[in-house]
Amino acid sequence: MNYFQKKLKLIMQTKNLKQKDLAEMTGLAQTTISSWLTKDAVPKVSSVEPLAKALGLTVGDLIGDFGQNQELLEEDKRFIALPLKRKRLLLRILDAVEEE
Repeated sequence: MNYFQKKLKLIMQTKNLKQKDLAEMTGLAQTTISSWLTKDAVPKVSSVEPLAKALGLTVGDLIGDFGQNQELLEEDKRFIALPLKRKRLLLRILDAVEEE
């Protein structure tokens, strides 16, 4: 189970939401939400903002640290250390690759 999946499941349980509810709130397909919850799929960057908004959270709340004891991979540490402009560029590149 990946980090995002754990976080989304916890938020949905806390707010007593089902996949169908979240799909209606966000305008996203229920199959998309299901893949986030049952597979190691993660949302495209463009889906994170509407998801956070529908849940009444900030993007940071939604994708922020899940726990103090979580170990970060070296790649994660490198990404975190990047300047904001470079992070945004990399995320746009990832979105473009996912669309292919």
